[in-house]
Amino acid sequence: MNRRLEKDIDAFLDMYPIFLLVQETENTKTFDGKIDIIDINGNYWDSYDVRIKIPIAKYPNIIPEVYEISKKIERERDWHIAADGACCLDITHQLLLLKNKGIDLISFYQNKIYPFFANHQYKLKTGNYANGDYPHEFDGVKYFYAENLKLNNKDLIIKILKQITTKKLPKKEAVCICGESKFKHCHLSTVTKLILFGQHQLKLDLALFELDTNEKK
Repeated sequence: MNRRLEKDIDAFLDMYPIFLLVQETENTKTFDGKIDIIDINGNYWDSYDVRIKIPIAKYPNIIPEVYEISKKIERERDWHIAADGACCLDITHQLLLLKNKGIDLISFYQNKIYPFFANHQYKLKTGNYANGDYPHEFDGVKYFYAENLKLNNKDLIIKILKQITTKKLPKKEAVCICGESKFKHCHLSTVTKLILFGQHQLKLDLALFELDTNEKK
């Protein structure tokens, strides 16, 4: 038994008793419930039927799967939702950082799940997301590298990813991957952040950047 998970689930259900355990397997606990969207003035906007699937074994280093099961959100990419109702709560890399750090179920609900549905209502009423939209698929990857890692040069990104994934990084005192100064004073901190995403994700990123570069030649 994952005691941390049991404790967090108890606290979550105490705070949100409208959610009920509907299925439990060896690997996953599944909860169904309703989310009411209320604005800052206390006005009711709408409600959504929601399913949350929580992997058991590696909690808190997981990302729950969240599904909109009332079918109020149109199934298309601009709404950040898949055909089966799976919700894209954030850019993959942001979720990976949360996963590596370890989540708290209540905080994840308050910071990722509820805002996803509140944002749907906000966009329906205003035409825009409250805090702006984030790009989809590879555009989202490029956006993350540019905004969070300050990497805009695709050739440099590919070079960095190749050296990380082949484990051929320079020594701290050696010339940086970019060739401008010592590694420890240049892109070492960026590489350290990238390593947190793991080899699997970085190899996927590398393949996407290489494909994009080749297609534009």
